Amino acid sequence: MIKEQVAKMKRFRTIGLALLAVFALSAVVASAAQAVTAPYFTIGGTRLVAGKTHNFDARAFGTAGFTLSTPAAGLSITCTSVQIKEGVLLGSNAGLPGKDDEIAVFRSCKQTGNGTEPGCKVKEPIETNPLTSELVEIDATKQTLGEEFKPKTGTVFVPLKFEGGAACTVAEEANVEGEVAAQLLTDSSSEGAIELGQTPTQATSWLVKFPTPAIAAVLLVNSKGEKEAETLKELTVEALPSTLVGTTLTLLASTKFVPEPTALWSPLP
Repeated sequence: MIKEQVAKMKRFRTIGLALLAVFALSAVVASAAQAVTAPYFTIGGTRLVAGKTHNFDARAFGTAGFTLSTPAAGLSITCTSVQIKEGVLLGSNAGLPGKDDEIAVFRSCKQTGNGTEPGCKVKEPIETNPLTSELVEIDATKQTLGEEFKPKTGTVFVPLKFEGGAACTVAEEANVEGEVAAQLLTDSSSEGAIELGQTPTQATSWLVKFPTPAIAAVLLVNSKGEKEAETLKELTVEALPSTLVGTTLTLLASTKFVPEPTALWSPLP
């Protein structure tokens, strides 16, 4: 009787250990399935790792340029020329997303709503404060790749100044504050969306599109491969809700910030 009970206990112990092994394996598989690779930059098919950098350049894509609108103030500023000043891609190690540092410079601008030109006009060039960006996910369902931009320090995205004194009916100076996000697109006639998990494609240039309506929230990927939702701080001009719409064509640049039109790179992991 005792021998039979001991034998049963051994069988139960064996079955229990087997079940534990199955549960443990299931947990590992589930964890692996949930883990997401943070998007990062590759150049010529090789990851740009932490400590490594590469310059980049960008120009306005198309003829529409960029438009900053503040409906509550009736203010609108459209610039058809955009240039990146000292844009630098920043490398990242496994588990961390690619980032970049940049200053955007806008020229050939016209404004409406703050008096009339030529009496009142926005002062050029319009130059952002130093910005930092990070590769993010902007659509959880489609895992669409995007980029989030914010001031490196403080809250001011770009300071605006107007020339014309009394001819300017709203303000002579105004601060644009907050954060913005853009969608990354392939540089082709179809301007295809880029989705995380698709086969990485190397190209000479990519599109960065600031859409309307504005992207209100993004998903960041942390070092554990987990997604964290983040609501962007609304873009404002003197505390009034504003939008930024436009698209840039982005390509690599040399150490002297000269465009490299044939260099291949990708923002896809």
